[in-house]
Amino acid sequence: MKRSTAAVGLAVVVVLVVVGVRSRPRRGGNPGALQVVAVERGTVRQVVSADGTIQPLTTVGVKSYAGGRVDVLAVEVGDVVKPGDLIAKIDPTDSLTAYNQAEADLTAAQARLRQAKEQSKVQPTLTRASIAQAEAGHDSALMDLERLREATHPQARVQARSALDKARANVEIAEKELVRAQGLKAKGFVPQGEVDTAVNRRELAKAELSSAQEQWDTLERQLGAEMASEEARVAQAKASLDRARADAVQDQLREADVASAQAQVARAEAQVVNAKTMLDYTTITAPREGVILQKLVEEGSIVTSGRSSVTQGTDLVLLGDLSEMFVEVSLDEADVGRVRAGHPAEIMIDAFPDERFRGKITRIDPQAATTQNVTTVLVKVRIEGADPRVKPGMTASCDFVVIEAKDVLCLPNRAVQRERGEAGVLVQRGAELTRVPVEVGIVGDECTEIRDGLKEGDEVVVPAPTGDSNDWSEHARDRGRRMGGAGGFLREGR
Repeated sequence: MKRSTAAVGLAVVVVLVVVGVRSRPRRGGNPGALQVVAVERGTVRQVVSADGTIQPLTTVGVKSYAGGRVDVLAVEVGDVVKPGDLIAKIDPTDSLTAYNQAEADLTAAQARLRQAKEQSKVQPTLTRASIAQAEAGHDSALMDLERLREATHPQARVQARSALDKARANVEIAEKELVRAQGLKAKGFVPQGEVDTAVNRRELAKAELSSAQEQWDTLERQLGAEMASEEARVAQAKASLDRARADAVQDQLREADVASAQAQVARAEAQVVNAKTMLDYTTITAPREGVILQKLVEEGSIVTSGRSSVTQGTDLVLLGDLSEMFVEVSLDEADVGRVRAGHPAEIMIDAFPDERFRGKITRIDPQAATTQNVTTVLVKVRIEGADPRVKPGMTASCDFVVIEAKDVLCLPNRAVQRERGEAGVLVQRGAELTRVPVEVGIVGDECTEIRDGLKEGDEVVVPAPTGDSNDWSEHARDRGRRMGGAGGFLREGR
C-alpha cells in the first residue's frame, strides 16, 4: 500500500515537472519557473567565512615614566620611527634638581670615605705607639717599686739605725766628759767654763739622740707611705697599659668606619644612577621600529608617570609595527574545528572590493567568548605581502576553504533532491524527465559533487528560487550550515 502511494506521488511530481518544463523558458527566463542546467566539470568547495578588523603586528602605547608637562612632541601621525628616535620631552626641572642633589651627596660620601681610609691607615701606628709608651711607663714604675723595696728602704733603715746608735754613743761620751770635767773642777784643775762646755755637749748629744730616735720611730711610716705611693704609681701605669691595649680595638673600629663610608658611597652612587635614570625618563624615545598611528597628547599637556602604582600613566602616542598585517576575525564555535593554524584564507577588504588578498591562519585562541548568546573564537590571519594601502582598523572578511575538490562533475545544490536518504536528480532526456539516482561527494556552498550516475553534458532540471521568503530562508539556512559569521544566526535551532 505504501509503495503504491509513493508511486502515485512520484507520478504526480513527474507530471507537474513535465508541465513546468514544457511551459518554462530556458536559462535566463522567468526565475519562478524550473531551470535546466548541464552537468559540468568544476570546483566544489565548502567555505567558512567570518568578519573582523585589520590589526598591525604589534601595537604599543608609548608612555612616559616621568610625570610633568610635555615640552616637546617630536612626531606626527604617520611618521616612521626607529628604536631610539625622539618621541617627546617632559619638563626636566624636578628630575634635574634631584640629580644634582644626588651628585652632591655622592661627593660628600666620597670625602668621608677618604677621611675614614686615612684614619684607618694611621690608627695602627698610633695604637702601637700608645701601647709602647704605656708599657715603658709600667716597666719604669715596676723598677722604681723594686728599687724602693730592695735598696732605698733597707739603706734608709741602716742609716737611721746608725744615726740612732751614734747619737746614743755621743750622749754616753758627753755624760762621761761632763763627769770628768766636774771632777777636775772639784779638784781645781779646770775652770767652771770647762764644766759648762761639757754640759752643753751633753745636752746637744741628748737632743741629737732624741732626733735620731724620733726619726727611727717615724721611719716605717714614711717608708710605708712611699711604698704605697709607688705601688699606686705601678697600678696606674698598669691601668694605662691595659687601656692602651684595649684601645687597639680602634683599628677594627676604623676599618668598620671605612666599610660604613664605602656603603654610604655605594648608596649615594645608586641614588645618582636612579636620579640619572629619572632624568633620562624625561626624554621618551621609540622602543621599536614602527609607525605613529595616533597622537594622544599635545605639547603643554600634563601627563602622569607610567610607574605610578595608583594610575597607569598617560599614553603619549600609539606606535604600530606595520611590517606585517593581520585580520582578527570571530569565527563561530561550530566552525573552529574545521580550520587549523597554517590554513590558507582568502581575504576581502571592504576598502578594495574588487581585490582579493591571500593569508594564513597564525593563531586560534584557546578560549572562546560569548556575546549576546553567540559563542565565537578569535582567529588571527596574517595577510601575505606588505601593501601600504592596507591600514589598521579597516574592515575585512576571511573565507577559509575547508573542503575542496577540483575538476569534478558538479551540479547546483538545489538540483540534487533526497528521498528516503537517497540522492537523485531529474534528467532531461528528450521530452521526458527521468529521476536518476546519483552518488554525491562533497556538498559545497553552491555546488554538489556528482561521483556516479551522470556524465558531463547531461541536462538536469533545477527548481529556481521563486523569491518566496520560505525558499530564501531555507536557502540561507542551508548556506549557514557551512559558513561562520552572520550566516550562523540562521541555523536551525539557534
